Amino acid sequence: MINLREITEEYVGALQFIREIPREIKLDLSSLDITVLAGPRRVGKTFLMLKEVRRLMESEERVIYVSLDDPLFRGIDARRLAELVRSEYPEGKVYLFLDEVQDWKDWDFKLRWLHDVKDFKLTVSGSSSSLLSSEIPSRLRGRQSTQIVFPLSLRELLPSLGRDFREKGKFNSTLKDYLEWGGFPEPWIYRSREKLIDIVETVFYRDLVERNRIRDVEQFRAVFDLLLSNYSNMITWNSVRKVLKGMGVEVDVKTVMNYAEYMRRAFLLFPVKRFDYSERRRAISPKKLYLVDLGIASLYDSGDSQDSLGRKLENLVFTELLKRSWAVNYYMLKDGGEVDFMAMRGRRKSLVEVTLNVDTEHVSKVRKAMQETEVREAVIVSLEGETRTLEEGIREVELADWVMGRDQDL
Repeated sequence: MINLREITEEYVGALQFIREIPREIKLDLSSLDITVLAGPRRVGKTFLMLKEVRRLMESEERVIYVSLDDPLFRGIDARRLAELVRSEYPEGKVYLFLDEVQDWKDWDFKLRWLHDVKDFKLTVSGSSSSLLSSEIPSRLRGRQSTQIVFPLSLRELLPSLGRDFREKGKFNSTLKDYLEWGGFPEPWIYRSREKLIDIVETVFYRDLVERNRIRDVEQFRAVFDLLLSNYSNMITWNSVRKVLKGMGVEVDVKTVMNYAEYMRRAFLLFPVKRFDYSERRRAISPKKLYLVDLGIASLYDSGDSQDSLGRKLENLVFTELLKRSWAVNYYMLKDGGEVDFMAMRGRRKSLVEVTLNVDTEHVSKVRKAMQETEVREAVIVSLEGETRTLEEGIREVELADWVMGRDQDL
């Protein structure tokens, strides 16, 4: 006889062997809808779930955790699972946590059934590209509330950083490590390139090749590596095709686009469009590529040049904007110049430029972009500068202040 409470206690007991880095994200279980934890593989979703299970157990709530990659449960019917839960908790609402839900056949139908019987508060997590993507609302038919879990941020690694020279030195040291190892918990804790490679390879085979039934794995590998190596760069799908052809890899533009979309759904790669009021121009303009984590960037770019540093800082600011719920485009000036980001949230728009040091060229470029777009605010995030007002509507913000959230305007 399966004892779900014993299995739950066993998983929770394993938390004592895990080194914890406190996260800013907290699970919100207040909604009656299904709470979906989305995000890339190995980012800590299971750990967050088990911490919440432990808290509920300590509060003497009815709670069950099930990992659906366990052979005991992989093929279980939703009704049978409900019967098992009710055999241990005959009365009252039960907090039911379902992990690795992508391994559960017809998971969307089963989750809808469990939700609709109204016996359970459901929290689910998994690594399927369909679970991570915009398919969630349609597959769960509006029964979900989604929380996205990203890799660790610098602010989470330095939660109480001050402003004196000692603290600034600590920030610079941590930033150097972060640019190399990124924010996936295991590679960060162990400073392990092997663990980074393992994450990328697991995503490649399980979340991309297997789930999308990719037949030509060698062709996909060539596209995969080329796209990841071009982080913070501007590309067109046709230029990718041409580069691959020069490498002896034949692939058409539509296939390149499909592969990039698979990578986006798996929260690995973010193609960013040009800001333009014309949807046609947005569609045909080059894209800029950003990665979910700088550790992945380091696998493809181990250099310490100014160019490499600039690309990583730009990618860092991009992911921080995502975590702060900004929609992000880039802006191309009429004279061909480029401002890194047009950040949008609701009706608010802000231009964002990232640089090592601010000079008159950066200020002039941002001023022109403000005039062309009629946007009233702009921020230049600088690695080695200071936080100050440069002129009306344009502020310089030191990277440390911006990353740590001491600049509250963006």
